[in-house]
Parts: sequence; C-alpha cells; structure tokens
Amino acid sequence: MAAAPAQVLPPAKRWKKDPNFLETSPVHPANAVTADWPSLPPDIVRHIADSFLATNDLDWYVDLRAVCHNWRSATDDPKDSTSDPRFLLRRWIILDEVFQSDMRRLLVNTATGRFLHKELHALRDYHVVATTLCGLFVLADRSPPHAARVFNPLTGDIIRFAAHAPPAGPGDAALRPLRPGRQEPSSPRSCLQPSHRRYHPFRGARAARGAVYSFFRRAVGGGLVGRWWEFAGTTDLALKICKVGQSLGVNLSKFFSGDPTEIGLANDARCLPMEFVGQMLIIIKGQQFFHVLRFKTESAELLHVETICNHAIFIGRHRCLAVDAHMFPSIETNCIYYTEHQGSSAHIWKYNIKDRKADRISEAVDFVKQDKQFVLIGDRPSTIIQLLSSYTISTRDSEMAGAVKLDD
Repeated sequence: MAAAPAQVLPPAKRWKKDPNFLETSPVHPANAVTADWPSLPPDIVRHIADSFLATNDLDWYVDLRAVCHNWRSATDDPKDSTSDPRFLLRRWIILDEVFQSDMRRLLVNTATGRFLHKELHALRDYHVVATTLCGLFVLADRSPPHAARVFNPLTGDIIRFAAHAPPAGPGDAALRPLRPGRQEPSSPRSCLQPSHRRYHPFRGARAARGAVYSFFRRAVGGGLVGRWWEFAGTTDLALKICKVGQSLGVNLSKFFSGDPTEIGLANDARCLPMEFVGQMLIIIKGQQFFHVLRFKTESAELLHVETICNHAIFIGRHRCLAVDAHMFPSIETNCIYYTEHQGSSAHIWKYNIKDRKADRISEAVDFVKQDKQFVLIGDRPSTIIQLLSSYTISTRDSEMAGAVKLDD
C-alpha cells in the first residue's frame, strides 16, 4: 500500500517579546521588490523626477538620482545644467532664529508649505555670512583671506569665489547673492562673479543713487533680481511712487532720503518693493492702511492691485515675501502681515486688502527689543505667522565680523 503523501505544514508562527506582534516565517519580500526598481521605465523615472523639480524639492531629486545608475541615466544632471532654472532654489527661506544649532537649520518652502529640518555639515567648515530669500547660504572660509562661497543646502553644491567675503552687518548681506552677487563693504552696489578677484559695480547702480538708493536696497530685500533691478533704482519710478503717495496723503520723502537700515523701526510711512509671482509689486504703507501697486513693464505704469488671490504677504524692516496661504492653514489669504512697534516691544498686525481693515493678531506681545534687533518672545511656542514675521524684521549678524577682529 502506497504511503500517503506528506502533509505540507503552514509556516510556523512565533511570538515576539511583545505578544501584540504576530510574525510568520520571513520570505524576504524586500529583495524581490527592490530588485525590480532599476528596471523601472525611464519615462516613469523622469516623470517622478520632474514632479520633484516642479515643487523645487531639489533634495528629493538628488536622492532619486542617487538610487542607481539607470535612474541617473534617465534624468538630467544638475551639474551639467547650471543655467537651467529648474535646478535653481526658489521660494525657500531659512528660519534660523529659533531652530538653529551649529549645523541644523529649518527651511520652509513658501509655495508648498513644506518644512525641512536639515543637518548641514558643510557649515562646520565656514563662517556663515548671510542667507538669501531663495534659501542659499553665503559663507566664508574660516582662514584668511576668507574667500566667499555660496552653498545650496538642498543639493550640497558650493560655488567658490576667488574674492573675499566682506564682514557685512545685519540686513546688509542676507539679501544680495541671488545673481549670485555680493556687496563690497565700501560700496553696497557691487556684484561678484566666481572668477572675479574683486567686486565690480553693478550695472544698475548708477541709477540707484541719492534719494532712490534706499528704495534700491529695499528691492533686493523684496527678492527683486535680474531685470527688475533696472527699474527699481530709477528716479523715474521713485517719482511715480511719490506721486501716488501724495494722492493717498502719504509723504514718502523721508523713506527715499533715509538710511534703510534705520528707518522702518517707527510706525511711519514706508514703501516696499517686492517680487510677486514674476511681477514687481510696490506696497505703500500709511497709518493703518496699505496700497498695493503693480509695475507694468510694457508701459512703465503703476496699476492698483485689488487682490493677491490665495497669497499672503509678510513685510518687515529687512525683507518682504509672499506665501501661498492655502499651504499654511493659520495664514489668511489676500492679507498683509506686518509689525507695529511700541517702544521696546512689537505686535503683529494683519491687513485685509479687500476689506481694508487692520487687526492685531494677538493681545500678547510678539517681539521684544534686544540690542538693535526685535526677537520673538521665547517663553512660548512660536506660530508660523510669528516665525515668518520674525524673518522679515530680523537678520542674524554675520560671523565674519568677529573673524576679522581675530585676524587683526
């Protein structure tokens, strides 16, 4: 009589230390799945990579290319496409006041609402001079002559300059190297290219003299680069803005004649140029009201803006920026957030462009003055509105100032 076929037993079950986790015999599914990843069709790989570039998540793009040779072959190498706008940082800011450590920083994408805590080990080898509105670091070698560097925190790339990095103060350097360019200590209207050993006058600097120089510097703080510089420093534009100000009962003469690093602490009239979705906006601030203008390049006209749609604008003494309010639940659309100062403290206010109504965000004080800076109250968690407002009114001192003193 033939023997009965042997019974195939099911996989044995075993208990972990925690009885809540029941586990069967391993079948190593990971190896089976990951073995197929390199054979993913190139068009699918490119589609995924392009989705990262569309949101400017360059760190994810770099990580994707690092997976395997086939994926690198299917996608463009940023190092071979340095002029490709897809690989340029945009709409990233570095909130380093509250969350910074020696190497850790908090980056925020103002278009997508992505928050990124990142360890930046490259900062260990340099002095941090400044950060830019698009999320770049301006660095300097620790040893003399302290050559300038521009560091991309999402890709790890560093652009090396032959010239030294100047020991700029707060609000001076953080806003220049977007071209990339840098300011020379004796002339805040200079630019620098990697091959240059010294700073050269910026071609738009001749127009940005005298009364309009303040406005020109504000334009850099508002993210206006490239072709906008040709308009931002002209006397013609300044006169048009002053004319609009007069019709609103706002005297902007003090703004155009004052030092932009000193004015704006009081609650006086201000004029703030900024880049907004590929356009140049001029924001005129009076007492408890704002008037928003758009510069039309074809006719050099200033047009009144009634809505900024789903965006919100944060303005301050040092910077202006726009965010997609739909990506930040606590931020309201079509509003301007700003600060009003009362002695050694400051409150955040919100102005609704459509309703033309200004309201204080909170009864509690948001900022207190320490030395020449207004800093967030440190005894409570900070909201995103407070962090973005702090970003516009405060800048870190350059580490180069102390380094130069040590060299001497």
